Amino acid sequence: MEYDYQYRIRVSDLWQVRMYYAYASYLAVVNIVCIFASIVLIIAFWKESVPWVRLVMLVFLSMFTVIQPAFIYLDCRRQVKELEKQGGDGPGLDLRLTFNEEGLVIRTMGKYEKHPWKDIISFTVRPTLVIVYTGNNQGYILTNRVLGETRKDFIAFVRQNITK
Repeated sequence: MEYDYQYRIRVSDLWQVRMYYAYASYLAVVNIVCIFASIVLIIAFWKESVPWVRLVMLVFLSMFTVIQPAFIYLDCRRQVKELEKQGGDGPGLDLRLTFNEEGLVIRTMGKYEKHPWKDIISFTVRPTLVIVYTGNNQGYILTNRVLGETRKDFIAFVRQNITK
């Protein structure tokens, strides 16, 4: 069995990963508490607040719902531009990942890396993507757009080979 995926790393792919990490950590607890608190404050004090206090409440709410994701997006855009400088010819970076019985083969920017299954330390499954982590502290993002119809079979294949 072999799964071969060729795709271009996009800003939206990195943004999804960063947002998943942001909301799977202690930061998520802080964000959720602040969002909830700001909604309660807006509901409780909106009518008797002066305009500048209303503005402060709206800014506080938007810090966690709009501003933080926007800053994360801008950082991801910067990362993709750095990848382009390293050898991409358009937005993002071409990447080819091949998973077979022996492990993972990575081809990018004329480079070739081979990782046997023992080097693949884990993988994470999220609703919109899968991340495969190698022993050299790198993760490879495979979005549903890339996986297509092979998503379920691919996850089962990786799960089976990592546990060998």
